[in-house]
Amino acid sequence: MRPRRFYSDIKPDSGHIEIVSEELSHLRRVLRSKQGDPVEIFNGKGKLFSGKIESIESSKAVIKIDKEIEKERPPANIMIAPSLLKKKPMNLMIEKLTEMGVDEIHPVIFSRTEASFNKTSMKKWERLAVESLKVNDNLWASRIYPPCTIEEIINRSGNIKNKILLDIEGKRVPIENKGPSICIVGPPGDFTIEEREMFIRSGFIPVNINESVMKVETAAFSAVSILKYLTR
Repeated sequence: MRPRRFYSDIKPDSGHIEIVSEELSHLRRVLRSKQGDPVEIFNGKGKLFSGKIESIESSKAVIKIDKEIEKERPPANIMIAPSLLKKKPMNLMIEKLTEMGVDEIHPVIFSRTEASFNKTSMKKWERLAVESLKVNDNLWASRIYPPCTIEEIINRSGNIKNKILLDIEGKRVPIENKGPSICIVGPPGDFTIEEREMFIRSGFIPVNINESVMKVETAAFSAVSILKYLTR
């Protein structure tokens, strides 16, 4: 069984690293870990420390590091740009997309987007991205960007090879399995005619991946699953 993973942004000191705050509570009260148990500590920025619990105190757990791994952030290969949603479905979408290991998430504000955004939302999304590393074994958290306009996401996608527009009116066309891909997922109520035309003029290919109309989050999960399968 793989050792339990915990997050820590504290820098190692003399071969030791500390677990504090919510992670400490989870280690002590939920998992009931004890001295000598093997653990893994990640920082969400490419580093993983393996070791054993040396001591557990009320304010911290001290881990004796046996091994350290560091990996560079891989180039962004799968990017998804879904409509910004209301709080609960948006948090669910961020949680699952980061668990799936998507490289970048670019929420977009469309004409029919009916959700708001604030700094608290961004902090929540970043926490969800870090938490996902306990599940998917990656060392880098997905990059999540603040919501942007259609014009901004088109500009960002300029050099990306595969530009996909999820569209119920699109065709069943082959999706390239080489090079980076970006996928646009429209809002509840669909794109406006003008928005659809803007994307198509910018090189996006309208693609229908399911005959049924899906929720934004369901469409996003489906698209990432397909792209993951094709590019693995």
